[in-house]
This record gives sequence, C-alpha cells and structure tokens, in this order.
Amino acid sequence: MNRRFFLSGAAGLALAAPFLPSVGQRAARAEALPRPRRNVVFHTPCGCLTNRWFPKVEHGPLDANALAGTTLEVLTPFVKKLLVPRGLRAINQYGSPQLVDPHSQAMASKLTCALISPTTRYATSISLDHEIARQINPAARDPLVLSVGSFSTNSMLLLSYYAPDKPYQPLLSPTKVYTSMSNIVFSQNGQLEQAMRRKKSILDLVTDDLESYQRQNMSADDQRRVSTWLDLVRDTERDLGAHACSESAVGIDADSAKTASESSLAPDAFTLGADTMFKLMALSLLCDVNRSLVFWFPIGATFDWDGIHHTRDQDGLAHRNGNFTVGGVCVENVLEMLGEIDRWYAGKFAKLVALLDSLPEGEGTVLDNTATTWLQEFSDGSAMNLNNMPIVIAGSAGGYLKQGVAVNVEGAPIGPGNSEASCAPGGTGLVDVAANGSTGGNVPINKLYVTLMNAVGCKATDGGEVTTFGTLDGLTEDSGITNPGELTALKA
Repeated sequence: MNRRFFLSGAAGLALAAPFLPSVGQRAARAEALPRPRRNVVFHTPCGCLTNRWFPKVEHGPLDANALAGTTLEVLTPFVKKLLVPRGLRAINQYGSPQLVDPHSQAMASKLTCALISPTTRYATSISLDHEIARQINPAARDPLVLSVGSFSTNSMLLLSYYAPDKPYQPLLSPTKVYTSMSNIVFSQNGQLEQAMRRKKSILDLVTDDLESYQRQNMSADDQRRVSTWLDLVRDTERDLGAHACSESAVGIDADSAKTASESSLAPDAFTLGADTMFKLMALSLLCDVNRSLVFWFPIGATFDWDGIHHTRDQDGLAHRNGNFTVGGVCVENVLEMLGEIDRWYAGKFAKLVALLDSLPEGEGTVLDNTATTWLQEFSDGSAMNLNNMPIVIAGSAGGYLKQGVAVNVEGAPIGPGNSEASCAPGGTGLVDVAANGSTGGNVPINKLYVTLMNAVGCKATDGGEVTTFGTLDGLTEDSGITNPGELTALKA
C-alpha cells in the first residue's frame, strides 16, 4: 500500500486494523511507509582534468583528506555517503569499435551500451533510464529526463533513448516539469496538505466515523486495540508529515518555476535553471512520482557566470587549443580554465546531493534510498578516451551499495591519468592527445549498470537478478556481452 492510498483511506485503515495481530500491524505500517529505491543520473560534457578530479585514494576508505585539493573536495560533507568506483570503461570510444564521431558515440552509447547508427548517429538500443522506469516506476511512467538550454536533435546532445534509433526529448523548461507533475503531487498529497494547513491530524478528517466505532459495545481488550492502532496511525502521520510530499519541502512553486523558465540562454539556464531543476527532481523523488531520473548539461557552453569569465566554449578548451580541431597549440591558462569548469560542475552535483540529503525519509534521507551517479561524457576531454571513467555515486539505494569508499574494480593500479601532460607550465605547449589519456580502467560500465538495476529492484526476464545490460561490452562491433554479472565489490 502506498502513501496516496493511506491518505485517501485513513478511515478504513483505522477501523480495520485493530483486528490485526501486532505483527500484522507492524507490517501494515511498513507498507504504509514504502521506501522506494531510485536511480538518478547526473551527466556533464567534455570530460575533466582527471589527475585533479579523482580522490587520492584509489581503493579503500574515503575521508576529508582523500578529497582535499581535488575537484571532489566540495563533496567533503557527504564523504561517508560516497562510492567512487574506479577502473570502469564506457562503451564505444571513437575507434573502439566505431569510427563515426567521438561525441556522438560517447553520448548515444553512454546509457545504452550499444552501437550507434552510422546514418542517424542515434543509439541502436534502449537506455538505462527507460529500462529502469519500465520496471519500477509508479504507473509505468517514463523516466524524468531533464536538461537545460535549448533543444537539439543532434546526437551529441542526447542521452536518453526509449527504443532503438528513438531519442527521448528532455524537458528544458522548469514550468513544464512543474506542470507535468503538479496534478500527481496534488492528488497524492491533497488531504494531508489540507490537514497540515489546518494544523489538524488526518484522523480529524474521519472523527465522526471513529467516534461511532468507539461507541460500539466492545471488550476492554478491543478498546485497547483501538487505542493502540490510533497511536500507530498518529506515529505514521508524524513520519509522513516530517517532510511530506509538498512543494514547500524543496522550496519550489509555480512562480519560481516560471522565473527559471524565462530564458534558455546559458547564464540563466545553467545557474538558476539548473538549480530549479534540482528542486523539481527532489520533489519528484520525495512524492514518488518518478524513480528513474536523468539530468545533463549540454556541450558547447561558454562559461561566463558565477565568477568564471571565459571567452571560449568548454569543448574548445577541452581540446586544449580553443577550437574543435585536434592538436595544435595550447590556449594560455587552459588548464586553469578547465579546472574552474570542473569545480563548478562538482558544486552543482554537491548542490543536488545536499538537497536530497536534507529530506528525511524513514530512518534516513531521500539520498540514502537513491543512487545518484555523476557520469561524464569522456574521461579526459582532449584524449576523448572512455577508459578510466571519472564516476562518483552518492547514496546507497536503500543500503545496497557501499558507502565512504573508493573501490578499484579492475584489481590493478590504474592511476588518475595525466590530463596536464600537454599544457602544463614548462611543457612544449603543443597538444599531445595520446599523452593526456591513460591505459588502465577497462572493466565495462555495463557491469555498473547491472549493479544499479539490481540495487533499485529490477529483474531479469526470468524473474531473477539482472546479469546483463546493453548489446555489447567489448571493443569490436560483434563482441556482444562477454562479461556478465554485477560488480559485487560495490555491494554493501
């Protein structure tokens, strides 16, 4: 039984439950307070300076010292709720196996683990968010897929696929997101909201029925059962009301959503727009509207906000030469500018994590019942490599995943890569793409996705645990899935 049925049927519950044995009462309470497990993907473009991004610990417990001085330092307050899987390779790096376009291959294959069509450049399989939504979403809703800026059909800008060669358009307007979920939120929470506004218990809504029931001729034992049950309902109500499904819990309303929707230009969309989307994501999770969410920042922005003042776009800086070509001469101070961008993205991820961790749910928080995963388009944006991927997961999906650790799933030293090889002070000043990359970290990311699917309760077609995802995990087009199973080293 979920929350909406509890709220709409409080009278029936209050009358029927006293006849349950105590064990049944406890089970009924657990059913009235479901703890859904969810999957959230946060994605950023153009890779990062890997040697600055990764924690200092490659395998073992994480603490403040492990994050100090790294891109992830802003996540220090949540270090005990972080899992950093090391040694993973995303699927379909340029040349391994396809030779279509490095951005299209990285993006379209990222959540599908499938090849892309050479003609449309779209993925040839369904993406992770849709498969999870199909299995565990309330009412089998589509995943909540969000981005900022303006929409494009370019495969370099799309992550979500509902079918082969069928990209799923993200919602870009906070107002549209707010409107799309408002009816669901209101219907789930209307009675509780009214009672809270009147500062009354939800039992007050059924006072006449309860009083009539209690006037019946019943034994002292039955009277005690009724009293015990009412206490149980009140306790349940306090649990729900602590941070109930409401806009005020996340600080969002129609006006603020509208304000954030008034511009699709990068400064407003990336700052206020993204922050508002995070609140809407939190509301969706809190109200159990959706259990599969994806948010991504698009490629091509020129950062000129929040104290960052660049004149070249992120992709050109990631290439180190300031444009879309490969090779050439390093732009002056390019590493410092890339470091600014990396830290800004980390701050945004930290903002989302902090919001989810601020919302109590059961004995923990919404974050604790969610796997919130930061994925990147590439490892290093100059090498455009997909091995040694920078990935961090906040939250344990209800206790399924380890917390407060880095886990090297490859089993051999990997290293952070050398993103500063070309353009560091004292270097040649010439972009050396190969030198910026790395060779370690080649466990297929499919296994991480299988782990996440099992974490949130997905099943294989035979009803057992999920063992495979995607259509290939190797470096050839016909490799298929050669390494099935989840990453047991990541499990709590």
